[in-house]
Amino acid sequence: MMKKFQLLLRLIRDPRVQPFHKLIPILSLVYLLLPDLLPGPFDDAVVIALLVEIFLTLIPQDIVEDNREKVDQEIQQKKEQDIIEGEFWEE
Repeated sequence: MMKKFQLLLRLIRDPRVQPFHKLIPILSLVYLLLPDLLPGPFDDAVVIALLVEIFLTLIPQDIVEDNREKVDQEIQQKKEQDIIEGEFWEE
């Protein structure tokens, strides 16, 4: 889930993504903040997930994959920074 959130943030900042498409995740946040725009069986999580998937579908896949690779690299670098080198010995 966090990986998808990082991907969304990177795509919103990417200048290759059209400004109109960038409005879709912003609309999902507005929907989250405004109480019950769609009354009935619609759950907020379903609406937000649907808007995110629409956003990812509208963006050219090469841009999405490029940003996904960058997110994966950032996660890998973070994991490598968290490793503490050491030695183990028994006394």
